[in-house]
Amino acid sequence: MNITISGLILASALMTVGCTQALARHDLFERGDIRIERAVESARRTCREQQPKQALPSAAEYQQCVLEEVGRAELTAAQR
Repeated sequence: MNITISGLILASALMTVGCTQALARHDLFERGDIRIERAVESARRTCREQQPKQALPSAAEYQQCVLEEVGRAELTAAQR
């Protein structure tokens, strides 16, 4: 009887630890997604401001600008 109760307590503890770790990983991924979203939006805003107002921007130039800005944001974050 004691072995059964001990086994159930151990199983419960392991499940609790596993669930806690899963929730922590989910929160970490969610925060990472928000940071990436902010970096991309900031890059888009910066590139829109740099485009000429009268002419339509080239899609390739705009894409390259956004990728460069996101790359700069990654370097800045990595240096911290």
